[in-house]
Amino acid sequence: MFCYQDNQYFSPAVVCSREKFHELLDSAVVKWKIETIRSVRQPGAIEKWGSNSEYQKFCLKESAKKKGGEAFKELNDEEKLCRWANSLKNNLPCLIFGGREFDELPTSKDAKKLMRRRVLAGVHLSGLFMFDADHIDNPREVYEKTLVDGFPWQVVFAHNTSSGKGLRLVCKARPEIGNIADNQIELARALGVKADASCIDASRISYVPRREDVFFLDEEELFNYNGEAFAQKYEEAYRQGHTEPTDPSHKFDELNEKQNQDEKSNESGKPLPSGGKGGDLYHGVEYSKICEAWQAAQGGAPASGDRHRTMLQMALDLRYICDNQPEMVDRVLRMCGFVQDVIRERGDKEVTDIANTACERKLYKDIPKRMQGVLESVGVHASKPSGAAKSVGAVEVPYEQFAERLEPLLCAPYAEACRGVSRHNWLGAVMASGAMYCTLMTRCWYKHFNGARQRMNPQVLIIGDPASGKSFAKDLDDQIMCSMRAQDEEVRAQETRYKQEQKKRGTSSKAQKQDALVEPEGMIRYLPTKTSNNIFFRRLKRAKEVVDGEVLPMHLYMFDSELDSSISAQSGGSWIGKHDLELKAFHNELSGVDYANGDSINDILPVYWNSVTTGTQISLYKKFTPRNINDGLCSRVAIFQMEVARYQMVKKKMVDWQANEALKQWGFRFEELHGELPLERLTDHVYDLCELSAQEAEAADDHVLDYLRKRAVFYATWLTVPRIIGRQYEEFKKTGKLDINDDDLKFSTLIYDSVIYFQDHFFGQMLQDSWDNAAREYVPRRKNSKNADAYRDLPETFTAKEVMAILGIESDASNKQCQRWLKHGFVERVKQGKYRKIIKDIML
Repeated sequence: MFCYQDNQYFSPAVVCSREKFHELLDSAVVKWKIETIRSVRQPGAIEKWGSNSEYQKFCLKESAKKKGGEAFKELNDEEKLCRWANSLKNNLPCLIFGGREFDELPTSKDAKKLMRRRVLAGVHLSGLFMFDADHIDNPREVYEKTLVDGFPWQVVFAHNTSSGKGLRLVCKARPEIGNIADNQIELARALGVKADASCIDASRISYVPRREDVFFLDEEELFNYNGEAFAQKYEEAYRQGHTEPTDPSHKFDELNEKQNQDEKSNESGKPLPSGGKGGDLYHGVEYSKICEAWQAAQGGAPASGDRHRTMLQMALDLRYICDNQPEMVDRVLRMCGFVQDVIRERGDKEVTDIANTACERKLYKDIPKRMQGVLESVGVHASKPSGAAKSVGAVEVPYEQFAERLEPLLCAPYAEACRGVSRHNWLGAVMASGAMYCTLMTRCWYKHFNGARQRMNPQVLIIGDPASGKSFAKDLDDQIMCSMRAQDEEVRAQETRYKQEQKKRGTSSKAQKQDALVEPEGMIRYLPTKTSNNIFFRRLKRAKEVVDGEVLPMHLYMFDSELDSSISAQSGGSWIGKHDLELKAFHNELSGVDYANGDSINDILPVYWNSVTTGTQISLYKKFTPRNINDGLCSRVAIFQMEVARYQMVKKKMVDWQANEALKQWGFRFEELHGELPLERLTDHVYDLCELSAQEAEAADDHVLDYLRKRAVFYATWLTVPRIIGRQYEEFKKTGKLDINDDDLKFSTLIYDSVIYFQDHFFGQMLQDSWDNAAREYVPRRKNSKNADAYRDLPETFTAKEVMAILGIESDASNKQCQRWLKHGFVERVKQGKYRKIIKDIML
C-alpha cells in the first residue's frame, strides 16, 4: 500500500487505489506531458514547439510576472523550452511508495485546517523503497540485472523515468540491511550504478510514468505488501527526521559522485564552498549576513526533520534578492550552516533541486513581508518592485502572445468583428463584439456550475489613448446592435407623438376635450448614457417578454464612446445612482425606488443591463479610485487596453461592406435565439480553471488572484457562447443541442486568462495597497480584562476559593463569577465549588 498526490505542491497525500493507479498510468495528460518533456529536450526542438499554444501560454504567464518576467524574456528559446519542460514535470501526478499513509497535520497557511501532508513527521512506512538512477542510456538493461536468480531484493515495480534516461525501481526493503539509505547503497552496489541520494527520504515523490514506460509490475505485492517489521524498526526514526544510513560502513559517496568530492574535501580539512567572498553582496550587505538574520528571525537553525522545509522557505524568500536565478539561490543557500549539514549527510542534489523548485514558483509583485523584515534588520531598506514603480501604461502588455493564441481560434462571428482591427487589438474586438452578441441572446440562459440558472451580463471597457483606434467598438455597435435599435424605433416614435400631443393639449382648449391620452407601453432597450433614473427604471420594468411560456426580463443596453461622459455625470444629472446599478447588473440583483412624486416607478426589479464603453486611461482612473476599488466593480468588468502606437499615423483602411453586412446579420440571427443553452462541458471546464487558480493563489498567498478568478469564469463562459453557436446556428435552432469542442475550451481559457490579466494589470496593485492599508489602519482593539487574565492564570481544574484568591474578591463575588463563566459555557462544573475549563482563553 502506498500514497499519491495529484499535485506535489498543494494536494493531500492519500492512499492510492488500484483504479486510481491504472487511471494515472493510462492518463492522456500524463502521456502528453512526458512525451513533450522528452521532445523539447532534443536538438532543434524550438522549431517544433515554438508555435505550440501551451508553450506560448507558459511564456505569456512567465513574461507577465511583475518580478522575474523581465529575466525570463532575456532567456533564449532553448532555455525557455527547458523551463517549460521542468514546469510540465513538476506538475505531473506523484506516487509516494515509502509511505502507506500520512497523518493529518495543520497546513502551513492555516493551523486550523488539517490535511494529509507529505512530510516525514506524519509518515507511516510501507516497507517499500524507491531506487532512482539517472543519466543512464540503457535503463532496461540495468533493470534486467534484477531478474537473475537469487537477486537479493524483490522488485514490485520498475519503469523508465520521465526523462527517458533513468531507471526507477520499487523494492521491498530488507530490515536486516538497515533503513532506506542502507538498502539504497547496497542495491546500487549490486547494480553497479550511482543512485539518487534524495530518495533516502521516505516521503520522496516519484512522478507517474506512461504505461509504455513500465518494465515490470507485480500488482498484488505493490498494493498488498505491508512491511511491518521494517516499519516497526525504523518508522519512529523517520518521523523524527533521521534518514541517514544506520550502518557506519555505508557512505554517501557511494550514492553520488559529486557528494564523494564533498566528502573528500571535508576529510582534507578544506572548507566547504561558501559562495564566494566580497562579491556576494546585496545592497552592500553580504548574503551570508542576510542568511544569518533570516535564521534568527525564524528562531535559529532548524532541527533535524525541519531542514528540508526550512530550506524551501528560505529559497522562496531569497529568490527575490537573487534575481530569481536558481544558480544564485543555490549558492547563497550553501552559506548556511544547517544546509552544509544536509550536504554532508545527504549530498547537495537536494539543495540544487530546492533552488530550482523555488525559482519555478510564481513570483509576485513585492518582496515578502518576512523578507522585508530581515532586510530591515541588516540595514537594507527594501525598495518597491520595479513593476510597482512603473505606470500602467509603461508596463509592456504581451499583445503578440495573446494574438498568437487567438489567431488559430478565430472563426465566425468573431472573425468578422476583427476585420479592420490591428492584430494586437483583436482581443478587444472579441470582448466588445462578444458583449453585444450576448446582449442580443437575452432570451437564452444556461446552468452555471453552481446549479443556478444564469443569464449573460457582460460589461466591457476598451481603454486607449485618444485616436488610438478604439473607434472600432463604435463601428461594431453600429452594425451588430442594428437589430435592437430597429425594434426600439417604432416605440420611440410613439413616445415622441405622445409628448407632442401632451404639449398640444397644454395650449389648446379644444384638444383638452378629446379622449385621455394613453402613454405608450412598448419596450425600449437601447439607451443613451444620458438617461434619467426614472426613465431607466421605466425601461427596465417594461423590458419583459414571454419566452417559452415564462415572462422573462430583457436586457437593456448602453454604448458610450466616451467614458468621461458617465464620469462627469456622476457628480450630478443622469448618472446619479447608476454606479449601484452597474454593480447589481452583473448578477441581476434587485434594485428599486420608492419616491413620492407621481412619475416615479415605485417597484423593486432585477437589473438586466449590459454595456460597452470606450475611454482613456485617465478617465478609467477617475471611475476606479482607491476610495471605491473594493466595491466589486473592478472584478465585474472585462477590460482591454489598446496597444500604444506613438509617433505613428493611423493606418488607412477601406470600409469592408461584406464584413459589416455579416455583423448585421449575426445581430439579427442571435436576436432570434431563445431557451436553455446546453453548456455542461464548458461550465465544467471553467470550474476547473477557477479551481486551479484557487490552488495557485493559495500556494503563492496571492489574494488578488483569488479575488479576480471568481468572476472571470463568467466571461470565460459568456464570450465563448457566440463562438459555439456561430459554428452550429441552424442545428441549435432545430434541435437545441450544442457540440463543444476542444478549440472552444482553448478559447474559453484564453478569455479567462486575459480577463484576469487586464484586471490585475489595471487594478491589482490598487487592490493590494487598499488591503495593506486596511490591515494597518483597522486593527481590532485587544480588550484587556482582569477577569480574562485571571481565567488564563487558573489551572485546568480550579475551585471558587482559587478564583477568590486570584481576583482578590469575597466568597460571594467569587461564586457569582464562576456562575457567569458557567453560563457562558467557558467552564463546566465538576462538583459543588469545583470547575474545569472548556476553553483556553476568554475575551470577556
